[in-house]
Amino acid sequence: MLSSSRNPARWRALARSVATAHRTPQWSRRRPLTTLAIESSCDDTGVAILTRNHDGSPEHKGPSHSLLFNEFISSDHRDFRGIEPLVAVKGHTSSLAPLLRRAMHHLPDATESDVTSSREGSKSRICWTEDGRPKRVPDFVSVTRGPGLMSNLSVGLNTAKGLAVAWDVPLVGVHHMQAHALTPRLVSALEMKPAADTGSKRPARGSRGTSNMSPEFPFLSLLVSGGHTQLVYSKSLTDHRIVASTLDVALGNLLDHAARDILPPSVLATVPDVKYGRHLETFAFPKGGTQDEYAFYPIPAARAYELSSLDTGYEWFLPSPMAKDRKLAWSFAGLGSSASSIVAQIAAASPFSTQAAEVEERRALARHLFAAAFRHLVGRIILALQDCRDIDPPPSTLVVAGGVACNRFLMHVLQKTLAARGYGRMRIVVPPPALCTDNAAMIAWAGMEMYTEGWHTDLDILAISKWPMDPDRGEGIMGAPGWLKR
Repeated sequence: MLSSSRNPARWRALARSVATAHRTPQWSRRRPLTTLAIESSCDDTGVAILTRNHDGSPEHKGPSHSLLFNEFISSDHRDFRGIEPLVAVKGHTSSLAPLLRRAMHHLPDATESDVTSSREGSKSRICWTEDGRPKRVPDFVSVTRGPGLMSNLSVGLNTAKGLAVAWDVPLVGVHHMQAHALTPRLVSALEMKPAADTGSKRPARGSRGTSNMSPEFPFLSLLVSGGHTQLVYSKSLTDHRIVASTLDVALGNLLDHAARDILPPSVLATVPDVKYGRHLETFAFPKGGTQDEYAFYPIPAARAYELSSLDTGYEWFLPSPMAKDRKLAWSFAGLGSSASSIVAQIAAASPFSTQAAEVEERRALARHLFAAAFRHLVGRIILALQDCRDIDPPPSTLVVAGGVACNRFLMHVLQKTLAARGYGRMRIVVPPPALCTDNAAMIAWAGMEMYTEGWHTDLDILAISKWPMDPDRGEGIMGAPGWLKR
């Protein structure tokens, strides 16, 4: 198990095994391959269709993969000011079938030989849209198996099983967090422009297959969302080791809950969804995140600068979590409690101040909450990088994925701090915002990588609410029952 304290020996052991992590895939990379994917782990119902155009060899031009369809429908939880499981289940149940019907139109067209073979009684490789158009059946179905809410996961998983049975194709049950970590490889395969890609250059066109997508293994993954905050050492497709994780609440959870207190009631009443952390960023930096707006935050050039609380210009301050130890872990709960107490002070003083002054103080609190949380987050990443400095080669890429990865101030703090602390050459890769949050495209890609390497899952698998990626902390990705190897 990775120690939560500094452990260079453990890093070296992980690095030594990288050489044996890759195995020859059992599926021809030159065969066209299509998957339909379903995501239903939380409140977003997503369906995607991904196809592999070619294997990335030099004689082929254009992206190696194409995203033919990728849509989602979010259930409305505003009355509950957070995710209400029953509402989410109803949303998945009502939204999934219409999404699938729309997706069917985007499946590859069936060829004349496909239709002829079907009519002659051969194994049917076609399905039909409601307007009578023949489409080629996907080669396999991908679906989120976990982690997530059991009832939500089961809606998508049971639907995917039904499609796999009806079409007589394999099923791939995907690990949700593995999919987040692999998303930059999807961006590379689609030749999309990432939200951020600093450092070393991406591979040239024609040099990639699914085994050498960018970023190549090993790399670090910072997975930050409403349910997870983890720093993961990703050394192969299926081997991901947790280096650091939160001791209490996830970073996204902190920001969502604090936003409901900090946002002025007039602003809170106008937000269109329950992604409150995103709206808190807009409130904190109304100009979109300019250098002037970020000037309040001094980049910590040494760890000593992380240990003291920032001057806010007001009588209140926010604490520096875990300032007295170097444990590779995060704690965000104290920041949430402090922010809630400060909001109560601001509200109590509101009769004695102008509305504009109260709004400005709330905005200052929002900015300093982001600053304290992100400084804590990045500080522990620095400690982890110091531990693995003597690995040959050390991880050179940091993937940032999950809903909080969309936060531009986080990217500012991360890039500037790494540069100031001697890690300016570390490549930071962030998917486009649409692929940072939960989506079916990332499930399709993870399913594509797993299936290409010869893996699929049995039809009797069940959803898994808690599914640690790290085999030292639980079953790991491959320790879950139901995996089948071709």
